Amino acid sequence: MVDRGYDIDLAGVQNPSTAPAQLAEIAARRGDLHPLVLAHPACYPQLREWILQVNPSVRAAMSAGPAMPPGPAMPPAAAPGAAMAPGPRRGRGGLCALLGCGGLALLGVIIVAIVFVGGLLTGPSTQDRPTSDRSTSEGTTARDDSLAAFEAERTRYYELYAQIESNPVAPLVADLLAFRRWESSIADPSLTDASVAQYAADARGAREQLEQRIADAATRRTNASGSVTEAIVDESGQGFIDIAWDASAECGTSRRADEGRITIGCVSEEPLAVHLAPEDQLGGDTARRVVALHELSHLYTRADSDAKGAALSASTVLVEQGHFQGNSEVFADCYALTYLDLWTLTFDGREYGYGYICTPEERQLMRTWAAEVHAPMPQ
Repeated sequence: MVDRGYDIDLAGVQNPSTAPAQLAEIAARRGDLHPLVLAHPACYPQLREWILQVNPSVRAAMSAGPAMPPGPAMPPAAAPGAAMAPGPRRGRGGLCALLGCGGLALLGVIIVAIVFVGGLLTGPSTQDRPTSDRSTSEGTTARDDSLAAFEAERTRYYELYAQIESNPVAPLVADLLAFRRWESSIADPSLTDASVAQYAADARGAREQLEQRIADAATRRTNASGSVTEAIVDESGQGFIDIAWDASAECGTSRRADEGRITIGCVSEEPLAVHLAPEDQLGGDTARRVVALHELSHLYTRADSDAKGAALSASTVLVEQGHFQGNSEVFADCYALTYLDLWTLTFDGREYGYGYICTPEERQLMRTWAAEVHAPMPQ
């Protein structure tokens, strides 16, 4: 009953309702899915152009005129020029529950496709961009002013980031991946003065947003609901992660609903939040803690991925080495089991998670990973 080989990115490109921002993030990390991305109704012109620039094999295939690889039927693409503003970046699917005969049996199946564009296609493309016209003193002065403004914002941004650097979701809170890309791009001498000015404006926006998020977190650190799950989220995220008991509305319907599964948890990055089913649907306190910790681990792994940039995140390395059954969802289960020092995923007669109890050796790997990414882990 457990779906162990689920490909989150493939499911995303096969889902016609996947948002443009999520589609762009999938394209950034999965070149093998570029043909399906191009066939998706949410593939907007800039994303299409970027794929054809960075993937010569796809460009050659399209030039030759073959049909796209078979995929699910999708609605027609939006008309050229239609607004393609990215929607909220949410995980689709989530921790699901299985309603069995003679009682309620829960079988958690996290289908979290956390999405985070992190600056992909942010700002003007550096390819085929006209060079800056520096023939006049006005143009040069304007460019110098923009570079100075960017540097001032950069200094303040990293001062703010230093205040939250030990938080496990700091890279997501600060949009660190996007900011680093702006730092790299603004050094390109072929940028126009207008592009440099735009990067300076982007840096100011990122700094102002980070200031606001730090202020908001200070007021969100108290367990307003008095619930078990909010207590865990508030303690772990230090106010930077919100929680809502709205899984039925925010997480979507399980793709295996015909088997009796219902979605009981997922996460989103914008806003940064854990979405759960109401606590009275999550079993006892232990089960509630397991569900919340499982979901939190997905935010931690995504933050680690953004912090690493082009390099593989620590959790990805462990999973690709074959630990945790080579499955990121089992990894999330093991985080919860290790945190709570549990050796079962059955609580009050209900089964949660992916059915695998991680070994002592894997738990030590988990503790080492948690220390590296600042994820909470009791000693």
